Amino acid sequence: MLSRIAESMFWIGRYVERADHTARMVQTQLRVIAEDTSRHEAESCRSLLALMSVGISPDQPEPTVAELLRRLCWDAREPTSIFHSWAAARDNARRAREVIPLEVWESINTTWQKLPTRQFNIVRAYSFLDWARDRSALVNGLARSTMVRDDGWQFFLLGRCLEQIDMTSRMVASASPTTGSANWPSVLRGMGGYDAFLRTYKGLYTDAEAAEFLLVDSRFPRSVMHGLVAAQECLAKVTVANPSGAEKSAEAARLLGRLRARLEYTPIQEILSGLDDEMTAVQGVSTAVAGVIDKTFFAAADQTDWIREGTR
Repeated sequence: MLSRIAESMFWIGRYVERADHTARMVQTQLRVIAEDTSRHEAESCRSLLALMSVGISPDQPEPTVAELLRRLCWDAREPTSIFHSWAAARDNARRAREVIPLEVWESINTTWQKLPTRQFNIVRAYSFLDWARDRSALVNGLARSTMVRDDGWQFFLLGRCLEQIDMTSRMVASASPTTGSANWPSVLRGMGGYDAFLRTYKGLYTDAEAAEFLLVDSRFPRSVMHGLVAAQECLAKVTVANPSGAEKSAEAARLLGRLRARLEYTPIQEILSGLDDEMTAVQGVSTAVAGVIDKTFFAAADQTDWIREGTR
């Protein structure tokens, strides 16, 4: 497969997944603000913007819900916004039209055409965020049911997995007692895993069990561990199909393997005690692996990624 096509497939997977998780994080924060009136709105908004690596100038006024929605929903200039993610996904899909099924292209293109380009109120925000999640699920479902399991599919899935690892770590960090503002039930609901978690733990839970479920339970498809396992499998398959990059891709495999081992064998209480640093490290691995993949399999180009990393 041409490197430009492989790169486009990789970034389609990442951007569609980023749009989905951004919608989930904004929804979670809106629920927290609405349900817990004791929380200061500006503090909650600032916390989420920091988790999403959105910079706020010290001389700017305290962020409001309206500012949060602007930056993370419809601001075309903000790399973490839902609008920007879908616009970038469409640009990459247009470049890879010869390998993308028609249904997938039409779904991405239709989503981009229906994106809002101006401010909306909080009442409309709930329906928009539900719509954004549904569109991501539709694209992923169509891709899964119509794409041939060739290199294009593997790069698409690899991009999804790396973005999932990154974004799940940000969602988990939102429950940190030091920098987050959400609680574990809110995080579980935002990840779509609340019911699955209750079934797994028989209706009872502690903070440690919630963190363990989202970080190391590979049975839950949105967990960090599930993303790591799937990313390792995809990387192995694309390396077999492109043996010239085997030596370089081995570094990405080692990074994923070390992170997987750390999460598997580090006591969950130890992870919780330094949750901010642990989740920042997870995001760092995702970024490093994406960089290795870019240099190994794609043509030389400016890397498109988060501009600012970390949960602080």
